[in-house]
Amino acid sequence: MNSNKQNIIQLKNVIATRLTPLIDNDFILLDIPNHRNIGDSLIWKGEVEFFKTLQHKCIGQYNRYTFKKSDIKSDKTIILLHGGGNFGDIYESSQSFKKYIIERFPNNKIIILPQTVHYNSEANLKRDFAIFNGHHDLYIFVRDLISYDIIKENFNGEKLKLAPDMAFFLDFDSDIRNTETLKNLYLNRTDAEAIKDSFQNVIEGEYDIKDWPTYNSSSQRLNIISNYIEALDGKLSNVIKYFPGSSLIIDNAYGFKKKNGMDLHINRGKEFINQYHKVYTTRLHGLILSILLDKEVVILDNVYGKSKNFYDAWLKDFNNVKLYVKNES
Repeated sequence: MNSNKQNIIQLKNVIATRLTPLIDNDFILLDIPNHRNIGDSLIWKGEVEFFKTLQHKCIGQYNRYTFKKSDIKSDKTIILLHGGGNFGDIYESSQSFKKYIIERFPNNKIIILPQTVHYNSEANLKRDFAIFNGHHDLYIFVRDLISYDIIKENFNGEKLKLAPDMAFFLDFDSDIRNTETLKNLYLNRTDAEAIKDSFQNVIEGEYDIKDWPTYNSSSQRLNIISNYIEALDGKLSNVIKYFPGSSLIIDNAYGFKKKNGMDLHINRGKEFINQYHKVYTTRLHGLILSILLDKEVVILDNVYGKSKNFYDAWLKDFNNVKLYVKNES
């Protein structure tokens, strides 16, 4: 059994206690991640597991390219927007989709599932919340106190909620492996949130430096090709969804991709983490997946403190989870 089992159960209870009462009708999940980020697949799977505990039904799941306004047929349908770390001005396509939904569905209850918030521009923040504050029944869940404070200054505090990441609704106890290797992993993100500093002097013993295995980090060319394929899938889905019989060609969740992509990504992530004795990670979901697989993990953080802020909010009592703090002296 996971050495953090009770701590994980407590986080699940926080989510259920704060989120379940708001979902008082059938609902739809939007902006699900039709891409290679294993972390987003973990969040999505956690959301799906959470839905199994609810009295009301999920009547559809759409990514931002397959969704049509006509897919929501009633003002009573609750709209859930996928959680993660894309609230702000780093990931423009996801933020623009949030604004589109909030403006187009003024009479539906909308719940943004637990997010990390980050803005590089105060002007962008003010512009976004001019839209968000125009909706009378919008709830925003955030994953850390820094995000909470950012939104509290700009939004109705009664509809702002603090909750852990939805991936904590996953149970991977049967996947826990006591590996014989002493090799460690330095899971170093290579995307827009990557930090410039190297942490290699922090890592003990023999180790590999890798990003998620879905990112082809050993071949920049393959990674670029994969990015183009994902972009093309979205563009084609966005056009073909309006054709008669489009549902026979594209899947609402996966577009033109394999219909089990979420589970494939998660399985690759579990196999990847389970190869190592100890994990040093700049990815939040490298941290969360390592906890779910009962690995010793050291938090190195991303460029704006996402993982540190999450640790401060929820993980201080967890076993074998340490936060690296750089010595400035």
